[in-house]
Amino acid sequence: MSGLRHRVGALKGQAIRSTGAAVAALLRRRKPTSYRQGVTVMIVNWNSLPFLQATLAATRAMSSDDVELLVIDNASTDGSREFLAAQDDVRTIELPVNVGHGVALDIGASSIDTEYLAVLDVDAFPVSSSWLDESVGALRSGATVAGARMHRNFVHPCFLVTETETLHRYGLTFRPVGSLSSLEREAPLFLDVGEALCQRAIVKFGGGKALHFFEITDALGPGPARAVFGDLVYHNMYATQGRGQQGAPDSWRDAMHRFHPDLAAELWADEK
Repeated sequence: MSGLRHRVGALKGQAIRSTGAAVAALLRRRKPTSYRQGVTVMIVNWNSLPFLQATLAATRAMSSDDVELLVIDNASTDGSREFLAAQDDVRTIELPVNVGHGVALDIGASSIDTEYLAVLDVDAFPVSSSWLDESVGALRSGATVAGARMHRNFVHPCFLVTETETLHRYGLTFRPVGSLSSLEREAPLFLDVGEALCQRAIVKFGGGKALHFFEITDALGPGPARAVFGDLVYHNMYATQGRGQQGAPDSWRDAMHRFHPDLAAELWADEK
């Protein structure tokens, strides 16, 4: 019976993600006719309120006042929506169901009309005020996508920056290819969230030059589990899912106290 429930749940999730992808494709057809100067920082959230609060606080602190903030909420039920409703400087897209990370990014990206868009995972935050300047600088120097290299040859969307028009014009999608869970049973093609986007950019825009990587410059955990990329952005891999989830809140707070002690003191003032 448990196996049947698992298969039914998997089919339901696949149907929801497919429907969301179709909606995102329709929305992309209404791309802007022109783009405004500036950067929109896009974050997908699903029941990750403590991480979301800290990520937004650090992003504000490390970005100029004209940077726009967009959160796509995947039907959270943990108080995230109430928190977001009180943030005057955050534009929120509330999805009725959880369509998955990649599809939610596609839906959010379709609504952006600034010259550049930056993606942060909800369990990532900037540690340097130059994080956007250096990323945009890499794009102006010829790259199509700039950001973190966590594993394999693609820019991971825990920290990814690109030109919005390029994303819209060529229909680049964040949606993953294949299923990670199926790797337990077989060896099909699997491309992670943002991986297919980067591979298409490589083919379209000139090989490896299309991607500008910010490599790991400070490893606080095993491998890329808790790492800083290019001395610009910290990412707590597996913070909201996966095998490292249990210890993630403590390591997340340690990182916030290390890189943003004043913000950490404000965020957790009631725990003293």
